[in-house]
Formats: sequence, structure tokens, C-alpha cells
Amino acid sequence: MSDLLFSIPHETIFGVDIINRLGNVIARYGERVLVVTEAILYERQTIERVIELLEKKNISYIIYDEVVPNATSSTVEEALLLARGSHAEVIIGMGGIRALSIAKCVAMAAKCKNDFDDFLSGAKPENEPLAYIEIPTTCRNPFMHTDEYLVVDARDRSGKLGKTQPNITKSILIDPKLSLSLPSKYTATTMIDTFLSAFEGIISTRNNFFSDTLFYKAIEMLIQNIDLALKNPEDIKLRIQSSAAGMITALGLSMSKQGIGSALAYALNSKLMVPKSWLATILFPSIIEFSVNTSSEKIVPIAKMLGEDIEGASSIDASKKAVEALRRLIGTLQLPTRLRDFDLNLDDMVDIAKAARSFDMMNYLSRMASDEELFEIIKQAY
Repeated sequence: MSDLLFSIPHETIFGVDIINRLGNVIARYGERVLVVTEAILYERQTIERVIELLEKKNISYIIYDEVVPNATSSTVEEALLLARGSHAEVIIGMGGIRALSIAKCVAMAAKCKNDFDDFLSGAKPENEPLAYIEIPTTCRNPFMHTDEYLVVDARDRSGKLGKTQPNITKSILIDPKLSLSLPSKYTATTMIDTFLSAFEGIISTRNNFFSDTLFYKAIEMLIQNIDLALKNPEDIKLRIQSSAAGMITALGLSMSKQGIGSALAYALNSKLMVPKSWLATILFPSIIEFSVNTSSEKIVPIAKMLGEDIEGASSIDASKKAVEALRRLIGTLQLPTRLRDFDLNLDDMVDIAKAARSFDMMNYLSRMASDEELFEIIKQAY
């Protein structure tokens, strides 16, 4: 367990209908706004609602809604042209992880002369960023409380994890009602993806007592509510609890790190274009199994939360029960359990282990893993 180093300079506003405060938040930073978002958010009139709020405050805006599920760095370049050409003062990111990371990159690079490829190749931003405001519409964004972003490099479809200028985010507005745009099975998989991130944060060598407190609470909230994702996806309690769990997981990850499962899911998603939350769901039981021998004491409380009777069981045996309980939960929710369900070819995954190792999070594992062991995890999930 590492020392506690904790600093969150931006504000976070959480609550039902807090999107109504958006105009007042923007007004602190400028009058010309670029909104980077996903066209799917028109389905629940989320984008129209934001436009209404901007117009009420006489804020000049451009809506860039071209972030598609498999968007790459070329999307960042397109949005950058709009930000620079319109002399935007504020960038709003609204959507899932991909849209939020792309928006954060635009805020980072808008005042710089570089092409975005320069930053993917290692250049550091030398100018101040534009003000960045974040509006997540799913329950998870592990980079929420950090200056990190994840973008797929269009040149080779590799996932690149980079850093912006310090304290780029000015405000985060988390309105649980906005997550209603997510279909029921995607809601369930994003909750399990959040569960994976929290678990990996607990077993990371970067964890501390405060981050662990946040992670265990997030896991408890997720387990207690995940069945509602399919039984009653419109239940606002589900949306509040899952959004809160995602928020505190991200807060924990500002001190700790994700791990093998997330790295593999990012690498697979970048190369093979399968939704990251579905990949995380498939990989998660294998990740706990891989961690049993080194982190069993930390897995025991999770076994209890999953409803396992572990009275008198050793920590190893209790941890193994957690693995099986998670597999049953995923099966009960009728979520995919095998990579082959997506018609993926195992031969196409040979390089995934090496790609996963490129992520910084792999430097903080409780148990180091070779390329062969990473590939074995992929084969087990196949």
C-alpha cells in the first residue's frame, strides 16, 4: 500500500437534473463553446436539452456529434479544426469514455500548433489548455479525476494513454438521468466494467486505505443494484447508484491504477473494435482467478458481497468462490462469457498481450505477468 497523495482541484456536481446548471458553469470560463458528443444522445433529446440550456444563456456553440463507437485520433483532428476555427473558449465532453477522452484532447491541443499525431508520438503540450467541462452519460470513466486520456491511434489502431496539462478539467456534471440513454445490457456491462476497475484499484500497488474504502463501497453499490439493469433499466435508483459507484471508483483511481483486465480490454477494443465494457465483462472472472494467489485477502470481502458463504474457508478458497459467483452473476444476466461470441479469431490476438503491456497501469500490478501469461488469460476467456 502506497502513501496517500490526494488532490482534486476541479469541482464535481452530482445529482438528478443538475444538467440544468450547465449554463452557469460555462459562464465562468467563456462564451464560445464546442460540444464534443455522440449522435446517439439525440435519441433521448439529451443534445437538444444541452442546446436549450446554452441558448438560454446566450452562449455561442457548435455541436460536434461525430464521435462514433470506434472513433480514432482522426476524430480528434476534425474536432480540433472546429475548436481552432471557431476560437472556442470552452470544450464540453458529453458521452462515454471515448467521447470524453476525445473532448479532453481537443481542450489540451486547441491552443497548440501541433497536429494531434505529434502528441500521440510523445510531444508535450506547451500552451495552456482550453477550459474543459465533462458530462458523462454512462456510469464509468476511469480517467474522470485525472489528467489522462485514452485515444485509438488512427495510424495503427493502437490504444494510446496520454497526459494533458495539469488540472485541465474545470467542472464535472454527473446527472444520473443522462445514463438512461444506455440500453439495459450495456448498462449491465458498464457496471461490471466499473466493478473490474474498482477491483483492480484495490489490488494495485498504488492503492491506499482511502482508495480501498472508495473501491469497496463502489463494489457494494454495484452488486446490490446490477440486477435492476435488466429487470427495470428505467429505475432512477439504479441510475443514481451506478453513477455514484462510477464517480467514487474514478476518485479512487486518481490515487490508484487499473490493471491487467482493463489493459487487455483497451488493447482488444482498439484493435478489434468490440465494445470495451463487453470485453471487460468477459475477462473479469479470469482476472480475479489470476490474482487469487497474491491478493486473496483483498478478494474475501468481495466474495461476501457476492453472497458467498465463506465461513471457515481459507482466503484462497473464499477467493475462488468469488470467481465462481461472478461467473454465475454474468450468466444470470445473460451477458457474453466468451470472446468467441464476437466471432474473434484467436490468431488475431497474438499481439494483444504486447499492446496491453504498453499501458502505464501495467507497471503497478500486485503480480507481474509475462506476455505468455497475458495471452493465457485471453485464451482462457476465448
